Amino acid sequence: MPFKNVLLIGCGLIGCSLTLALKETKEVKLIYGYDKSDKNLNEALKIGAIDKKTNLDDVLFYDLIILATPVEDIINLLNNIIPRLNKNTLITDVGSTKYEIIKTVESFENSNINFIGGHPMAGLEKSGPLYAQKDLFKGKPYILIKSKYCSSIYFENFKNLIEKIGTHIIEMDAKTHDKIVSVTSHLPQVVAFYLVKTLQIFQENNSDYIKLVGSGFKDTTRIAKSDPNMWLSIFKLNKDNIINALDKFEEGIEEFKIKLENGLYDELLIELENISKFRSSIDRLIE
Repeated sequence: MPFKNVLLIGCGLIGCSLTLALKETKEVKLIYGYDKSDKNLNEALKIGAIDKKTNLDDVLFYDLIILATPVEDIINLLNNIIPRLNKNTLITDVGSTKYEIIKTVESFENSNINFIGGHPMAGLEKSGPLYAQKDLFKGKPYILIKSKYCSSIYFENFKNLIEKIGTHIIEMDAKTHDKIVSVTSHLPQVVAFYLVKTLQIFQENNSDYIKLVGSGFKDTTRIAKSDPNMWLSIFKLNKDNIINALDKFEEGIEEFKIKLENGLYDELLIELENISKFRSSIDRLIE
């Protein structure tokens, strides 16, 4: 199934990286782009991530539509676009949460909706088309979730296309996805933000805190430079799972604090050794 005409809605880092990668496969012909920001559109054209600017008037024209906006905007776009789609169009997204998106799609009782939820597990702390990379997804997991109305043929064709950009495809349901990424992706983002806030509080009365920032702090908080608007949208749509992950994290921090306060260093050492061993054991699975 050829994807001659592709529409990218949201010309940011992830969307433009994906279209640059798709161009490398030679499986797509023309990529059209739409973004609320003229700056993003012009930069996407400049780097070759899209071939032409367009609007959202004629969605029937495209073989493949990629939604690469913040997740709340994806839901609004789906409500706008789905009633105007035809059975020959495949639509997908790259959002970091999936359940609310899939639920929106499946609320339309229309067997012609070929929608695949997608989440490429890759990114940068920077944003915008100029930071897009055609090899951003190589060797990285790419989650695919088939909505109940999507044709199996369309799903397999898209899966084959995504495999050609060098990703590792993982198929799962939306609820499982959101529960897992609340721990593996969203919790680290929260922690990074609030580690930086802690430094911010201490350095207000003593600028030496900034002078003594080491590589550990830099590495751990790199992602705190990510777009807050994008992350707030993710936090809102995966709120319950993130709160549950935070509860477990807080339990661990509280246990650490109690052991430190009470001088339970032998117990603390055993726990830290177990944590270190587990982290080392999963290197080959996550690198």
